[in-house]
Amino acid sequence: MDEREARREIVRASRLLSERGLIAGADGNVSVQLGPDGPFLVTASGIHKGFITEDDIVLVDGSWTQSGQEKGRASSEFPLHRALYRADPEAHAVVHAHPPWTLALFLAGRGLDPHLLMESRILLRDVALIPYHPPGSEALARAVAAEIHRGPVQVMAHHGAVSRGETLTKALSFMECLEHSAKVTLLAHMIGEPSPLPGEG
Repeated sequence: MDEREARREIVRASRLLSERGLIAGADGNVSVQLGPDGPFLVTASGIHKGFITEDDIVLVDGSWTQSGQEKGRASSEFPLHRALYRADPEAHAVVHAHPPWTLALFLAGRGLDPHLLMESRILLRDVALIPYHPPGSEALARAVAAEIHRGPVQVMAHHGAVSRGETLTKALSFMECLEHSAKVTLLAHMIGEPSPLPGEG
């Protein structure tokens, strides 16, 4: 994917995250890596994702620093994106969102262990809960990167969730799967005692 197409994809994904309530206002960030060990594009800091344009996307160059050519400043979470690209050579896109059903489920101490849905068990595997670290910090980036062997999605305590994939579509799909599974799980617990998925628990 060239830079122009990557910018278009980031705009589409960001607006979709906003429309589906996975982020609010300027929350969250999205990135796409342009080549192996190469630069990546990431949404700028403070931009409402529902109204984002291609000009609101910042290039982080091959030295893993902001190129300085754009009008905006890279998202404060760009260390998280950088850490995931360094740790997982298969990842070429990262989505960071604040999915409300997911956050509610994990804040209530339930999580997705065990899985109630087959799709989440297959696609998400083991969704790790990362202990709280300040957003945008190197400590948070390191903590998330240390758990990526467990699956393509991690939940960050009192913060949000992050997904990664070979493509932006795949990273976005993982985030949507996480939120859908969290919603079903939380509703099931609210109604009664959920029946376990065979092989779980």
